[in-house]
Amino acid sequence: MDKKKAVKLATASAVAASAFVAANPHASQAATDVATVVSQAKAQMKQAYYTYSHTVTETGKLPNISDVVSAYNKAKQAYKNAVAVVNKAGGAKKDAYLADLQATYETYVFKANPKSGEARAATYIDAHNYAVKLDKMRQDLDGAIKAKDLKKAEELYHKISYELKTRTVILDRVYGQSTRELLRSQFKAEAQKLRDSLIYDITVAMKAREAQDAVKAGNLDKAKAALDQVNQYVSKVTDAFKAELQKAAQDANAAYEAALPPKVESVTAVNAKTLEIKFNKAVDAATVIDNKGTSDTSDDVVKETAITLTAIDGQGSVSTVKASLSDDKKTLKLVADGSQFFTKRYVVDIKNVKTLDGKDVPSYTTTIDTTDSVRPSVLSSSYADNGLTLKVKFSEPLVSVGTVKLYDGTTEISVSPKFTAGDDEMTINLASSSVPVNKDLTLKIFGAVDYNGNVINPNPAELTVKKTTVDTTKPTVQNIEAVNTKTVKVTFSEKLLSNPTIKIGGQTASVSVDSTGLVYTATLANALSEGVYAVEVSDYKDLAGNQGDTYTKVVQLKADTTPPKFVSSQVVKIGGVEHLVLTFDEEVTTGSNITVVQSNDKYIDENNVLKSVNKTLTTTSDNFKLYLPTDGKSKSSKSVALNISSLPKGTYTVTLPDDLVSDLAGNSYAERKQITFVRGSDSLTTKPALDLTYDGNGVKADNNNELVFAFTQNLDASALNLSNFNINDLTVTKAVFDGDTKRIRVTLAPGANTWTGTHVITISNIKNTSGLVMDTVTVYEYMKENVAPTFTATLTSADVIRVDFSEPVANATIDKALSANNFTVKVDGNRVTVLGVYEDNNATKQVQGSKGYKTVYLKLNNSVTDLSKPITLSATGIVDVDQVGSITDANKVGNEVSDAVVNVAK
Repeated sequence: MDKKKAVKLATASAVAASAFVAANPHASQAATDVATVVSQAKAQMKQAYYTYSHTVTETGKLPNISDVVSAYNKAKQAYKNAVAVVNKAGGAKKDAYLADLQATYETYVFKANPKSGEARAATYIDAHNYAVKLDKMRQDLDGAIKAKDLKKAEELYHKISYELKTRTVILDRVYGQSTRELLRSQFKAEAQKLRDSLIYDITVAMKAREAQDAVKAGNLDKAKAALDQVNQYVSKVTDAFKAELQKAAQDANAAYEAALPPKVESVTAVNAKTLEIKFNKAVDAATVIDNKGTSDTSDDVVKETAITLTAIDGQGSVSTVKASLSDDKKTLKLVADGSQFFTKRYVVDIKNVKTLDGKDVPSYTTTIDTTDSVRPSVLSSSYADNGLTLKVKFSEPLVSVGTVKLYDGTTEISVSPKFTAGDDEMTINLASSSVPVNKDLTLKIFGAVDYNGNVINPNPAELTVKKTTVDTTKPTVQNIEAVNTKTVKVTFSEKLLSNPTIKIGGQTASVSVDSTGLVYTATLANALSEGVYAVEVSDYKDLAGNQGDTYTKVVQLKADTTPPKFVSSQVVKIGGVEHLVLTFDEEVTTGSNITVVQSNDKYIDENNVLKSVNKTLTTTSDNFKLYLPTDGKSKSSKSVALNISSLPKGTYTVTLPDDLVSDLAGNSYAERKQITFVRGSDSLTTKPALDLTYDGNGVKADNNNELVFAFTQNLDASALNLSNFNINDLTVTKAVFDGDTKRIRVTLAPGANTWTGTHVITISNIKNTSGLVMDTVTVYEYMKENVAPTFTATLTSADVIRVDFSEPVANATIDKALSANNFTVKVDGNRVTVLGVYEDNNATKQVQGSKGYKTVYLKLNNSVTDLSKPITLSATGIVDVDQVGSITDANKVGNEVSDAVVNVAK
């Protein structure tokens, strides 16, 4: 008789006996076979246990709880009836029968305070009822997430956490490993999985509240500690509560920032050319930077009344220190100008600095050591001018790039890098016909050195470059414009390799180029008489070396005696600050110390009340500058911008004073036009753009699955719209702010990127916090594929498993060999020992470190003896590499092997 029939027969007999005893509890001793009653009662009691255990064993599923309860109740009744029979007719065996019944009852049905293996049916029923209660909480939490009810979700999160920590031990008391594991996986594991998915959300919610409460209580240290966690985890919250929690984080940070007294946080030496001063609040640029009155910020220097650097080790002082503020106005960058550099120790005194809201930053003095022993390195490379110019970015400013050579294989190609001492970037023209197209070339940099004599690491530094375009078109002159009797402007069709020769009336002029690289201004040392003159343009080549033809055009030069005339006015926000922009009919230069608004002038405030201004607005090199100059360092523009942020809000009517501007011929403005403008509030008015100081192009492939996009301004929620990121048409699954709202971390779908190389990335439609939309931009980024390697497994002998991977793999630590620790083998659900990992089927040659494999063999400690039992294999700590055989870290692609559990073929 097979096992199933025996169980069914025993069950039927037990049920029949129970029914008999229940119907005849007081039958005479002679009519009752006590031993049979006891046996049948024991069978019924065991059936209460078998009802759940056999169902799990045979189906892999939990039984209907009503079936278990029914069997449990029948078992209790059978026990009660059997005890009554034994007490009445047990005779000499009464005590033995009762002991046997009690032992069976306590093992299979019920016992108060049971030990392991006892009260199996009752323990299962209790565990199942508890599991259902736990699952109800899980369902409620899932509903709260879908409804985006953070308050309810947090409440249920804590309830489930309490249950998981203190109550789920009930599940562990159930007898039978398979049943316990099924209960855990079906109820506990699912509840824990959902709870764990919100760990960052709930942490951010709690810590944001804690920070706000701490700020209100004046405990800024506690607030800072809470905010550190908020800022660490806010980028990891789920999509369901992302917007709410990001706002909570922003509000908490804002409250903390507002409560902080202003201070200098640190002064550090970045390298021999650069120092950084960090403030905890945004500072007023006018109090730390001496602006030279041009639109070009490269000539801005540190304000000596605010910051002084005193050399204390006998080294010479740095006479000129350039200065610039970060976008958030909290970091002041100081750069030693030209060939100067910092060395040894300096006392840094900081005073007279104000925040943007006018508060004083307390004076601060410290001593810093600028000694630099860190070797420079190549940070990145990029391309400009349609791929014809290579830009190489270094980790710090260099005094020399040493010797630079370009190789096609072993053949050297002559190149002339452009580099100025003190820069951290050099450019190389790839336009020459000697540079092949669409071919990997090797650039080597020998002996580049920083200002403290540290040589580049490694030396030589090598990088692979590729020219992807070819130019055979000659440059041409597109336009010549007469400006006055000594100046003309010449526009070319493309950028030139060097300045052209331009003659006006036979005289060679000095030449300068604008920021576009297309417009050259030619100026004679002395003005010519009015008249018609020939302008000759010659000796010019484009970046590819194509020689342009000599070009001559006759122009009429006229002396300029007409003062500039006012055209229009408008209020424009520049960097978020309102400026009064005045436009004239010709290019002008700014006048200094000209009063535009008098203290006793009137204005109409926001409430339509006429008031005195009570302050004077006079032009200075700081507040009155050229607006949109025609070239990068031009001294002229048709428009000028006057900073009006010092004026109260309201409507003003002013008369533009004489000498406010002058044209290029020196004619001063004299119209005295009356204009009206409205002073509002300051905010962002420039479009957001990629921050090109971040990894060279504003985009960084942080790992195989994620890219970080850095912007120049804080962004709104549009930055998290996945459709705004086209990464070579790859599928993206998530976008979150990373650290702040200037950076976005975008996640690719697993396996979306199937190849390693430079990808085309287009970013569009992203807005800043003032609602301005960025210009669509396309960048190029090197990305590694993110396809997780998979594997199959085959039992090739009783104690050897062959593992075949979909691509070459190695230990995640490349120089370490794959080992038994990387594999888990189970036979019939029980883990078995792997002795080692081998290269051959006979398991004689172990695998090695620093080597890639597509096939390995696992040697088992014990041979497989029963092929009917399932064998499974899983792997961990294994990543893909780009080749089989000898490898280094450079060959590491880095995608972790699939976490799937595979069946071993037999």
